[in-house]
Amino acid sequence: MIDRERQPRPVGREPDDHVRGGIRDVMEWNEEMVRRYDIERFYERSHPLIRWVESRRLKAIVALARPAGHAASVLEVGCGAGHVLERFEQWRRTGVDLSVRMLQKTRRRLGGSVRLVQATADRLPFPDSCFDIVVCTEVLEHTADPGGVVCELARVVSVSGKVVVSIPNERNVDRAKRALNSIPGLRPILRNLAQTDNEWHLHRMDLASLRTLTRGVARIERVRAVPYRLLPLRYVALLRCL
Repeated sequence: MIDRERQPRPVGREPDDHVRGGIRDVMEWNEEMVRRYDIERFYERSHPLIRWVESRRLKAIVALARPAGHAASVLEVGCGAGHVLERFEQWRRTGVDLSVRMLQKTRRRLGGSVRLVQATADRLPFPDSCFDIVVCTEVLEHTADPGGVVCELARVVSVSGKVVVSIPNERNVDRAKRALNSIPGLRPILRNLAQTDNEWHLHRMDLASLRTLTRGVARIERVRAVPYRLLPLRYVALLRCL
């Protein structure tokens, strides 16, 4: 078993009142963020450039996570509206999200072929080593305890299984937003996006913070920069748990 207390915690933002207030306050705050930032609008009606970047991220996730066998079980922690899980339709799928609204969106998108569970990412209601593939994409930055989340991902994946996570490279994302916002003709690209210093993000993530989060828990086996190595707005990483 992984000792949570030994895992390093990244330096993030000072906890807001909703985080200090307990799980009910966190759930209410998260539902407000879900309402404010419509994930379906982001994936389906953002500027074509944004959708192109996200399509490359999804392809990288699938490429790193793809199971070897047809009987594989796949868990997505923070499944949102099901845009990632729908890429794994050949396998047994389970989705977890804190938001009831998100789970409803996933059910509408994927129907009854997916098991859906409401839970917090750092307290997954599953036994040890029960999934072949665990995916957690653009979630760690939203959680109060990303170190605890990584420990849970490592706990529920099988010994020979794979964990795939993706994170925003926040510094570059904010630089890109500021650059686009400074040119009137390019401002429409930012429609449906949060402003810089995204209020839904409790931590500013980058590759160094991911290395800190995984220390003593998992080895980062492969990393893909999205959309390109010279312009890393996202990182998708394959983890092998220790």
